[in-house]
This record gives sequence, C-alpha cells and structure tokens, in this order.
Amino acid sequence: MAAKKRPWKCCDQAVCTRSIPPICRCMDQVFECPSTCKACGPSVGDPSRHVCQDQYVGDPGPICRPWECCDSPTCTKSNPPTCRCGDEVDKCAPTCKTCLPSRPRPSRRVCLDSYFGPFPPACTPKAVAAGGN
Repeated sequence: MAAKKRPWKCCDQAVCTRSIPPICRCMDQVFECPSTCKACGPSVGDPSRHVCQDQYVGDPGPICRPWECCDSPTCTKSNPPTCRCGDEVDKCAPTCKTCLPSRPRPSRRVCLDSYFGPFPPACTPKAVAAGGN
C-alpha cells in the first residue's frame, strides 16, 4: 500500500512506475530513515546504511544533492561515492549550504558541499564539451 504523504523530504534515486500518477520509491542510502518512513530496511550495497521501503503515489520530490548536475566532480572510489563539484557557476543551487566565490574568478561561485550518493549527472553533453556538434 502506498503512503498518502511522501515519506522523504528529497530523493536522488527515485524509482517510479510509468503510470499516471507514478508510484515511486526512493532508493537513497541513508544513515537513518526519516521518522515518516514506515518500512526502513538495510541497504543491500552497504548494510550500515538504510533505505526507506515505502511507496508513494505522485511526484518523488526535489533532489537532495547540493547541485543539479556537475561537469567537474571529484568523487571517492566507494560505492556509492562521496562527491564534490568544482564547477564555477553564476549562482549555486538552493540545496547548496556552503557557496563561496571561486578563487580564480571571484565573480563566479563554487558549492563546497560534499554529497554521499550516485555520481552526479553532467551538465554539458560530452559532444559539446569536447567541441563537437
């Protein structure tokens, strides 16, 4: 049975059906499930982490990571990794907690937050970044 209210505040690894409205689960690995989660189980990949097993009918909600995408990530080799993003941007995402001026270009900003989770998607398509069409 699906929850009437979304049991998580944000989700980076949503798995949803293609139905309208979708039925979603959030597969984010966390140290502790939110109190609104009714069925919290250990992560298969890392037993020290947990995954909320609840299902929710509707939009899975906003992302958790401090940036939407990243062209210059630095990540650990753990699975899942802990990542930071070195992209210089005009304005940091609202989810970024520590946004500071870039050292080489103070008019640009860099989010210094680190994030434990899936590798962030690229902002620029590879063909464009490589100078292709």
